[in-house]
Amino acid sequence: MGVSKADRALVEERRRELISLRRERVSFEDPRIIALGYTSSNAARRDFYRAMQARRDATDAEVTAYREEQTEIIESLLDTYLPKALDGDIKAGEMTLKLLERSAKLNGWEAVLKAEVSGPGGGAVPLGATLNELNALIATAGELGPASDFVSSAEAEDDDSDS
Repeated sequence: MGVSKADRALVEERRRELISLRRERVSFEDPRIIALGYTSSNAARRDFYRAMQARRDATDAEVTAYREEQTEIIESLLDTYLPKALDGDIKAGEMTLKLLERSAKLNGWEAVLKAEVSGPGGGAVPLGATLNELNALIATAGELGPASDFVSSAEAEDDDSDS
């Protein structure tokens, strides 16, 4: 048998008070939390995390509904402006571009992808090239300077002897 509306209302009120106390940084072991009707601090902790998950789920549902609503509006406007843009109307083309950009942002299609390349153990990537090889690469790019700009003369001599 399900929980009655009155019992659900009591649980929601207790959770609101628990969240309010936790926002004030009150510890789960504090007597004020136990006084809310929890059998232990662990029970209060579990209920707190359940309440927070329920709030996150509700927020996610609201965001999804907002995105769907905005996407419908954008699609409706695109139905109006896209044919005109394809016929050569500059203003309609600009509006279409703005609508497509807005739709991409709204739906997260423009999210930046970050990739990091690292070497062994998360360290630097080993190049395995001598100074002369690096200078040859730099020369290819058109930015060659004397070796002394990059390393001391002793290091340059060491690299020359390796070849």
